[in-house]
Amino acid sequence: MTTPSSSRSLRPLAAPVAASALYRSEWSNPHFRRLLVLQMAFGYCFSALLLVPKYADTWLGANAAQIGQLQASPVIIGILAAPLCGRWLDRGAWRQAIITGALLIAASTMAFGAIHRLDAAAYLLRGLQGLGNTLLLGGTGALITRIVAREHHARAFGTVGAAALMMNAAASSATEWLAETRGWGMAFEVAGFCALLALGISATMPALAPTPATTTAAPLATSAWPLRRAVDTGAAAAGAGFATIATFTQPFALSLGANRVATLFVGYTVTALFVRIAFGGVADRVGRRRAATVALAIYALAALLASQLRPGWLFELGLVFGLAHGIAWPALCALAVEHAPAERIGSALARVQALFGVGSLLAVWGGGFLVERVGYPLTFVITSATVSAGAFVLGSAGAPRRSAG
Repeated sequence: MTTPSSSRSLRPLAAPVAASALYRSEWSNPHFRRLLVLQMAFGYCFSALLLVPKYADTWLGANAAQIGQLQASPVIIGILAAPLCGRWLDRGAWRQAIITGALLIAASTMAFGAIHRLDAAAYLLRGLQGLGNTLLLGGTGALITRIVAREHHARAFGTVGAAALMMNAAASSATEWLAETRGWGMAFEVAGFCALLALGISATMPALAPTPATTTAAPLATSAWPLRRAVDTGAAAAGAGFATIATFTQPFALSLGANRVATLFVGYTVTALFVRIAFGGVADRVGRRRAATVALAIYALAALLASQLRPGWLFELGLVFGLAHGIAWPALCALAVEHAPAERIGSALARVQALFGVGSLLAVWGGGFLVERVGYPLTFVITSATVSAGAFVLGSAGAPRRSAG
């Protein structure tokens, strides 16, 4: 039998303590604030790459099917890498994942502007961008669960996402302007430099251990499996909605006579930021499954509106698009880790990313072929129906029961 003093002597003296134990909210946590700056730097690069469909259309001379295939490349690599990334994160390697991801994104984006034709190099560089995104987003998600209590996860995911979203309007507009005045090479070099800034910030982040408040969850009965499958379906539906709107509205608008397409992402940024800043904690209060279901319904509406697109409607469509994604992504991430054991949180986050990627892959690859056969409007209508089905599945899932022991 040990005395109190001997019990204390058995504690590991070198174990790091999570910063969340020392701060009343994530906003007062310096590690969280540093993560927000990192996300802003990454967000510029990510937002610049949203214009790849226009780059492929106007510079590489790609058709809709080829644009879909090019956009599928990072998604395929992201899906394949997600299980390995999840296991890496389960072992606590969030910092290494962020550093590696930022390095891959920076290098591949800088090189992307030197592409002059749609060849193997273009697909390879897009694949490296997908791998970098998977690692960086997975690492930042795992870090959030280490420094923020479970009851505020949706708010924290939304806040960190908002930091990246702040760059959507500025980065897409700046990239389009740079491409027109200085060429696509310069536009992507600037984006890659911003990813280098994210790399520099990530290299200075210290190792952190989680506190019990961030990881403890009661075990669930087998009734949790229907909810898990419903979350998987919801993530895939959100991916399909996001990828279809982000990818095919650009060539659709150009075919209708539009000259610039960045206004779509300006509108997207306005509502996505507003939702995450003004209503960041709503999903935690009203229920993450309910919030994600509503978001999918809005996604379906956005796809339906896209089927009736006119050149002057891109900003308005972006408003609906941003409202959907502003709610969906933090709610789905928080829902995925809500019932995950501490040692599997990294895998839970990677699973959501992978299923979002599966939906995106089916949308950009299949959507490209659909456009060639039935046209843009009907492709958006089919996407709307698909996302609506995902919303129904997620909304119909029952809450899981916690086991007694």
